[in-house]
Amino acid sequence: MKAILIITILIFSYAGTAYSYPESQMDDCVSSALSNPATQSISKSAITNYCDCALKAIIDENKDIRESGYECAQKNFN
Repeated sequence: MKAILIITILIFSYAGTAYSYPESQMDDCVSSALSNPATQSISKSAITNYCDCALKAIIDENKDIRESGYECAQKNFN
């Protein structure tokens, strides 16, 4: 009985990362940013961090799209 309890606790403690936005939105954001001539000098990592920040702000926090994009760009591209 103790073994089952320990195994159950271990299973629930190793949960994966959950995002509130679909992976397709992240893919669209990254590909759109990579194809933009203004972002050619920015690393893919910085763009991915920007997209994650913006999508979380827009979806999780119900912030304005333009405001979220600006704030996240300031954090990740400067």
